[in-house]
Amino acid sequence: MEPRSPGAARAGDRLRGVAVAAGVAAGIVGGVTEDFEDGTRSPSLVLPTPWAFGIWGPIYAGAVGYATHTARPSRRTDPLLRRTGWPVALAYALAGLWVRVPGPPRRQLPAIAGTVAAAATAYQRAAPRRGEADGAAEAWLVRVPLALFAGWVTVAAAAGTTEVVIGEGYADLPPGRTPWAVAVVGLAGGVATWVTRRHPVSPAYPAAVAWGLGTAAVRALPRRRLPGMAALLAAGAVAAAARR
Repeated sequence: MEPRSPGAARAGDRLRGVAVAAGVAAGIVGGVTEDFEDGTRSPSLVLPTPWAFGIWGPIYAGAVGYATHTARPSRRTDPLLRRTGWPVALAYALAGLWVRVPGPPRRQLPAIAGTVAAAATAYQRAAPRRGEADGAAEAWLVRVPLALFAGWVTVAAAAGTTEVVIGEGYADLPPGRTPWAVAVVGLAGGVATWVTRRHPVSPAYPAAVAWGLGTAAVRALPRRRLPGMAALLAAGAVAAAARR
């Protein structure tokens, strides 16, 4: 494959910047116009407490910081932003769409999967590489925002998936709602622990996951002991992995 011409590269960089700005704007508008208090009526057994959703404040601030950083002319050719830009645009846009998918709950699953995949790709690509700048701007305007978002999306995917499973009636199949919820929490905690150990891009990732799982435990306990204890243990495992 022939390398792109300088003109094509510049056009691609400008298009990426526009896509990032549009994706972040769509995600923020979709999020701030959604009533997260509706979560108190959710059938999910692993949903964080309503006040835990305050984490969206730092997430949105980080998204704006990333988009602003990307829009700077001096940063258009930054290899770190080139690697992460497109999946970031897709992840934020899908996050804003996620809770607004009409119809049966199962229709949310592609949006959930797409958001997680895009956020995970952006987070993995944010890892520093030899010879690249690795200063405060890269840490606070790229790695921390992407890690915070990817971590929270990990927990949101677990909560959203259990909500879909319950809404579609699958949770009433053996072994029942509680074991299904425990399995989903265990999977989310296991994945997050593995990511924290193998891809330590930023401590913001395990912090967001531990926050989400810990507040899910607060919401579940003491009425729903098994899901609550599972969420608490998963949060502890992720936090412990971050300390190594």
